[in-house]
Amino acid sequence: MSATATRPARYVEQVMGLPISLALRGRHTDDAAARGAWAEALAALRDVDRVFSTYRPESFVSRLGRGEVAVDDGPPEVAEVLALGEVARLQSYGAFDVRRGGVLDPTGVVKGWAVERAARPLRALPDTDVCLSAGGDLVAHVADPDAPPWRIGIEDPHDPTRVVAVVPVRAGAVATSGLAHRGGHVVDARTGAVPDAVASVTVVHDDLTWADLDATAAFALGRDAARWLRSRRRTGLVVWADGTREVLGG
Repeated sequence: MSATATRPARYVEQVMGLPISLALRGRHTDDAAARGAWAEALAALRDVDRVFSTYRPESFVSRLGRGEVAVDDGPPEVAEVLALGEVARLQSYGAFDVRRGGVLDPTGVVKGWAVERAARPLRALPDTDVCLSAGGDLVAHVADPDAPPWRIGIEDPHDPTRVVAVVPVRAGAVATSGLAHRGGHVVDARTGAVPDAVASVTVVHDDLTWADLDATAAFALGRDAARWLRSRRRTGLVVWADGTREVLGG
């Protein structure tokens, strides 16, 4: 049966302070298998929130930031996330950092990493296309080679009612970093300043962990965003503060 034979089913839940949305097409859209995989994905995200939330004083990361515990005292995922953050710090020349002003905040690593992990039980659904999104960053998978790709709209940071591009995705991830919805939450860790030359950065990659990390790091680099992404041979789109757009890669 073609993965497009049935109408897509959509699910939405609030987890990690974000709207988590799922679209399914194909064999398993609204049956026990689909609902079970969705429940498993949500459980994985809730587990991440319990460990990594910077808003929960009892979370392991909050306790780690206060010096009450050591990295080795926690689950191995904590060391994994911090190691990813250190790689991103080195690769971005310090513009991206999970520690700023003595405060530990691995949020810039956690979202993409967590959603990539949460998508595993959904991708395992036979003959089913999956698009799992968290606050606009997403993982997409098309099971049927003859089915059309997911079409992902990239929001205009200057006018959220419009899209500036549409990206077809069959297997991979799309992440966007910008100020349109959350204000100045991304800063250049070297200066503490919010970059003012760039409005948004979108990266398309095989893995949402690195799509999200690279989009955030590129945004933090400000005027160097496009040059840095090109040096990494990334595919994506930079929308500059003046409204001009720069396409990278394919």
